[in-house]
Amino acid sequence: MRTLLQEVDDSGYRWQIAQGWLYTDGLSYAKPAHGIIDLCEYLRNRDFELFIVSHKTTHTPIFCGHKELRGVATNWISNGDLSHHFAGSQSIYFESTRDLKIKRIISLDLQYFVDDLVQIFQDPSYPRKIVSFLLSTKPVNLSWIHNAPSFMSILEILKNEY
Repeated sequence: MRTLLQEVDDSGYRWQIAQGWLYTDGLSYAKPAHGIIDLCEYLRNRDFELFIVSHKTTHTPIFCGHKELRGVATNWISNGDLSHHFAGSQSIYFESTRDLKIKRIISLDLQYFVDDLVQIFQDPSYPRKIVSFLLSTKPVNLSWIHNAPSFMSILEILKNEY
C-alpha cells in the first residue's frame, strides 16, 4: 500500500493518512499475520519468553487527528488472538526512537529477534549475537541476519537450524 501511495504522492502525506487510519480505527479489522501464532506457540513450547519491541510514536500527526497509537496497539494485542502469548504490558514495549528500541532489545538479552526494518539491523549498536530475522520479501545482504518473507519461513528456519 505504501509503495502505491508513494507513486501518486511522493511527499508521504497520503501514506501518513492511510497509516494513521490503519494503526487506529483500522486496527479493529486486522488479523495477526499468517504464521505468527504458530511461531509464538513453537517458541513458548520451548520456554521462550516473548516480547514485542516496537518503534512507535505516541500519536498520529495532527493532520491525521492526533490519535493515540500505543494504547490501541496494546489493546489489539492484549484482547486478540495474540493475547495468551504476551503477558500484557509487561511484554510489550514501545520506544520513541530507533536508538531506544535497540537499547531495549539489548536490555532484554534476547536470543532471537524479528523486525521488518532493515535499519535496525544495520545500526552499529545492534547486537550481532542475537539470531536475527528480517521480515521482508526484499532480501538484503547482511551476514548476521536471516532474510525471511513470512513468519512461517522463520518457523521453518528455527526448526531446521536451531
